[in-house]
Amino acid sequence: MSAVAPPLQDAPSIRPPEDTDPAAVGPASSENDQPLGPGEFPGIRRPFRSLWWLFRVLVGMAFLIPVLALLAALPGTNIISLGMLVDAQARVGRTSRFRDGFPLLPVSTRIGMIGIMVGLFLLPIILLSTLANSEDVVRDISGLDRGNLRTITTVVQIVIFVHLTLAIANGGGFWRFLRPVSNILRLRRDWKSGRFASGVNAWTNRILHLFKPVQHLKIAVFAAAGAICWLAIPTLMLGAFSTQPRVEPGGAAVASFAGGLLMIPVAAWLPLLQCHQAATGRFLAIFEVRKAREIIARVPVRWAVATILLYGLAVPLYLSKVVIPPADAFWLLTPLFIIIIYPTRLLMGWVYGTGSRQKERANALVHWPTRVFMIPLLGLYSLILFAVPLISEAGPRAMFENHAFLLPVPGAMK
Repeated sequence: MSAVAPPLQDAPSIRPPEDTDPAAVGPASSENDQPLGPGEFPGIRRPFRSLWWLFRVLVGMAFLIPVLALLAALPGTNIISLGMLVDAQARVGRTSRFRDGFPLLPVSTRIGMIGIMVGLFLLPIILLSTLANSEDVVRDISGLDRGNLRTITTVVQIVIFVHLTLAIANGGGFWRFLRPVSNILRLRRDWKSGRFASGVNAWTNRILHLFKPVQHLKIAVFAAAGAICWLAIPTLMLGAFSTQPRVEPGGAAVASFAGGLLMIPVAAWLPLLQCHQAATGRFLAIFEVRKAREIIARVPVRWAVATILLYGLAVPLYLSKVVIPPADAFWLLTPLFIIIIYPTRLLMGWVYGTGSRQKERANALVHWPTRVFMIPLLGLYSLILFAVPLISEAGPRAMFENHAFLLPVPGAMK
């Protein structure tokens, strides 16, 4: 028999995102009202447009990870990258749709398209430069006068540079790179009419509306502060023996064992509570344990699968803490962290959203065996956290660099 769950007080706070179509933000004009991203799916009745839409989506997804990795690797913006990940998770939690978890896809699609077109236009410059260098070597050996290939290469470089600059200045869309004359005429018209500055401001506002640095910073501060409140005491107790085994080893061992037990419910509830906090916009929502317990009771199997994937994929990332990475390795490892953490956060947001909308609790024959099954697995995660200071060059600090809840980066670099 299934038991009807009691109503939750914060259920009305799960609301749809305020900006369901961020790509359409900006002043209405012939160019500025064009979507940054791929837009809506054209439908199977338009196969060519659908293929073009799919290509743009793939380009956006391919460049989304580098964009987030760049933000995460920079010291001044890494906290904002955490806010973007949590915000994407909360969007999925509000709607239970995975497609809502990619708010930066419009920006990454446009950046990716610009990068591809710039790379294609640089190919003839690279070819001409190679031929010009080869010609110079041959003429120096043979004693002949220099030809005109070097001059042609310089002219082509200037022309392509001007063309790329005009295409990007006119929005950077795909067709802008194929219409050089139109770019010149449009830039001249806008410059004379004074609309060029307003167009630049419109594009800037659209980009800022998607990135939302202030809002993402607030989300990140809330998420990090809430996670630290939950993790501080269990982590300190857990590391009592592994960090200082020679100081009262008996008491330290007891403290570590107690910290490991405390870490089990924290690891079970905190991923859902972080999503709940971001979805409601209230800092204290991260302490509403009843919400997490109800979601686990309603969708226990989904929660178990998402939790296993979250920690199962996060544990191998602790290998990067064995030796503190140098700066070059830090830049290479950060995209890997984003690739692993991003999908698991979206999956946990989906669990939160579906669990919040579920009206009844799962059958007790499913609910309780799932909880019993997850306790030793979460205990294993606690044991791994206990062993991190023993294998990490960073020592006890590595325990607090919990990338499953905090910054999605390898940690401090050399």
